Amino acid sequence: MSTAIDINKIPALARLVEEVEATKKPRELKRDDRVVAVVSPVTYDSSAKTDLMSFFGSWKDVDTETLKEDIYSDRTRNASNPAINL
Repeated sequence: MSTAIDINKIPALARLVEEVEATKKPRELKRDDRVVAVVSPVTYDSSAKTDLMSFFGSWKDVDTETLKEDIYSDRTRNASNPAINL
């Protein structure tokens, strides 16, 4: 995981972040002619959350014990990928 930087302590960076946030467009940070980093806006897609929420309860009619038995049975039946006993 990356380390967070408090941009309030770096006014020039805070202004850049405000611009990226307002325009919703990433900005490249360059040293000489080479891009060394990109400041990119974070977007929160509400439709993705709605899609995810639609999956809740979709397995409610599945017999989980039978499902687990079938999975373990398939694992031991497959000779090219045998089950590992720990």
